[in-house]
Amino acid sequence: MDTNTLKGSQSIRNARLTALFKPEDIVHHTKADSKEKVVRELLERLAIRYGIGSVDDAEKGVMEALARGNVNVGPGITVPHARLENLGALRIAVATSEKGIDFGGEPANLVIIILIPVDMPGAHMQALQTLAQVCMPEDTARTVAALKSPLAVWQHFDEGGHRLPDHLQARHIMSDVGASLNENDSLARAIDLFLDSNATELPVLDSDQELVGVVTTSQLVRVCMPEYIMWMEDMSPFLNFEPFAEIIRRESTTWLNDIMTSDYAEVTEDSPAILAMKEIGQKQTDYAYVLRDRKLVGIIRIHEFLRTVLR
Repeated sequence: MDTNTLKGSQSIRNARLTALFKPEDIVHHTKADSKEKVVRELLERLAIRYGIGSVDDAEKGVMEALARGNVNVGPGITVPHARLENLGALRIAVATSEKGIDFGGEPANLVIIILIPVDMPGAHMQALQTLAQVCMPEDTARTVAALKSPLAVWQHFDEGGHRLPDHLQARHIMSDVGASLNENDSLARAIDLFLDSNATELPVLDSDQELVGVVTTSQLVRVCMPEYIMWMEDMSPFLNFEPFAEIIRRESTTWLNDIMTSDYAEVTEDSPAILAMKEIGQKQTDYAYVLRDRKLVGIIRIHEFLRTVLR
């Protein structure tokens, strides 16, 4: 299928990955020795073949995205990207480097640049999910970098007929659970974990790793500041945080069952990702919990989602 036919958000659904680029979009054994040079080389290749508007603007967008952190789909594989206002279709270009290019961390033997039209906000993650499947073997970067021609590189990506997912699911955008609490933990444990993790909300799990509630920093404040204090206009009796003294005295004997809430955003792992955003909006929270048979398997954190979809 010609890449030029893949225009608009509808047409990339279930598109074969290798319909999004051709052997001619592959810079084989690049001589570029820096991330700036390889990004420029790939953008110029796309500009010559398809027209992407201003290469300088595209380069600025890619470098700004890289400044926010590399996106890697495997060891030695870096996937820079940019969203472009006047781009008519999703574009992909690939560079291989036997020596490796410094993007910070492990040198990249495989650089895959993705340019996304602004009206296709989910396309970036759809492409990343498929690339992650293709690049799952740990030796993918060196294997592909050692191939003898652009056609051989393209054929490597073509093996298995990998296709972009129809739509993003919750499992595609979730991240590791990270810090969590046990239902038998005390308030003291919750306070320590809030301080150690910098989280504003922590899931509470039972012995089977099933989600039974969450504890938030807002709840912690309400425990420390009883409701009657919230309605007082004269706070002079409490200028030295006197209400907190009582919490400090009994934090080790206050159990999470007394303060946690069951009013949280949750979705199953195969739910459409947009449903997680709906849940987050309805619950007015920053987290959605991803479940498999009530077991917590991941968390969607709103700031990570916004960075991925909006930037």
